[in-house]
Amino acid sequence: MKDPAGTDKELVEEISLLKQRIQELEHSESELKRVQEVLRKSEEKYSQLSENANDAILSMDLDGIIQYVNRTASDLARPLDLIGLSMRDITSANFLQNIPELLRKRREGDDSTFAFEWDITTPDSGRHFIMDVRSSLLTENGEPSGVLIIARDVTDRKQAEGELLKTSERLELAMDAGEHGFWDWNLDTNDVYFSPSYYTMLGYEPGELPMKLETWINLMHPDDRKTIVPKVESCVKNAKTYEVEFRLKTKDGDWKWILGKGKSFKKDIDGIPHRALGVHIDITDRKKSEEDLKETLENLRKSFGVTIQVMVSAVEVRDPYTAGHQLRSADLARAIATEMVLSQDRIEGIRMAGSIHDIGKLSIPTEILSKPGKLSDMEFALIKEHSWKGYEMLKDVDSPWPLAEIVYQHHERMDGSGYPRKLKGDEICMEARILAVADVVEAMASHRPYRPGLGIDAALNEIEKNRGIFYDNAVADACLRLFREKGFQLQEA
Repeated sequence: MKDPAGTDKELVEEISLLKQRIQELEHSESELKRVQEVLRKSEEKYSQLSENANDAILSMDLDGIIQYVNRTASDLARPLDLIGLSMRDITSANFLQNIPELLRKRREGDDSTFAFEWDITTPDSGRHFIMDVRSSLLTENGEPSGVLIIARDVTDRKQAEGELLKTSERLELAMDAGEHGFWDWNLDTNDVYFSPSYYTMLGYEPGELPMKLETWINLMHPDDRKTIVPKVESCVKNAKTYEVEFRLKTKDGDWKWILGKGKSFKKDIDGIPHRALGVHIDITDRKKSEEDLKETLENLRKSFGVTIQVMVSAVEVRDPYTAGHQLRSADLARAIATEMVLSQDRIEGIRMAGSIHDIGKLSIPTEILSKPGKLSDMEFALIKEHSWKGYEMLKDVDSPWPLAEIVYQHHERMDGSGYPRKLKGDEICMEARILAVADVVEAMASHRPYRPGLGIDAALNEIEKNRGIFYDNAVADACLRLFREKGFQLQEA
């Protein structure tokens, strides 16, 4: 017969175990609910991330049937409802061919993804997209269950890359098509890109020269290097456009004249440029032509000078007064032109014209030129023709300067009161305006057969009184400065 006390004890132990089991179950259920809540929140979080992602996100099973799409993917595919469709039905891109390879890699422990581009055209608007796609396996209980696809719209980027490629191709074609040498200078490293035509210009094969700033400097003629390099570096540092001429040594040792143009750009926030671009143009033939022309002009000047001297001598033999007047007028005209800072070439032309400005008097009878008394109206009319006669003598003479026209105009006046054509103002060339003042000053100051010299003061007073009326303002001012401030004197007769 059982002991009642033992029976009660066993019952208590069973009840205790039952309570413990109930507590364990309650705890497990609570933990399950907690885990389920965590999973729910996690799923909700990742669902929100997926739905609000800018990338298109899809999943499909291993047969290619679409199981899930996010909002971006739905918008791209509208009006199609992608859920339940096969990838074979909606695109020509063969996604499914990647699945066996993904499975194989998975079996080998490789979780890498497939990446490729996907061209699609939407069925509603016909808009064309280029998508950058990443695909990887999905697993369930450790086993492959489907494929995840993430696609990003890169249409704008691809179009920009295409335009950039076209621009680069055009630039490369332009650089290679011309005979000029293009360069691109990295100011931070001193590396310089030389275009293929740059090498060809100097007789090298493309890539044969080191791409360094020192390459350009070392090829430059030593005499040019002292001035050109500092000037270019200064312009580049201050983002200024520059244009210089210098000589570069070719591969065979010759020197080529180069016209260099360039500018730096793309400054940073500190105002420091980091890059410069430019072109070097072969101007060797042009420089040679300039030298040949310079030599030709020099020879022409020399031969013309001899011709002028012969003309002056012819006048001097016939009328010594006229010859001396021409030479002194020419010297004063040259000084006035120099004071006015005219170019050296124009100054030389004015001197030449002044030396023969009365050449037309060769056609006037000697007795009229040297007549000691007052000239009659007819005689004076003959004298006044010398400007036109001089023009006729010189108009067909080849000259670097408009000598015939200067001689023709040297008795014209700014107000139109001169002769022979009554020209006025800007109708009179500057050379003739200068010669007119020099002619009057010398004529008034010097002795003539028909009267004694009036002196330099009287001549200068005439110029000052009629400044802006008969005589050009700037020319008159320059003449007065020469005599009154700088001590200029006429040559002795």
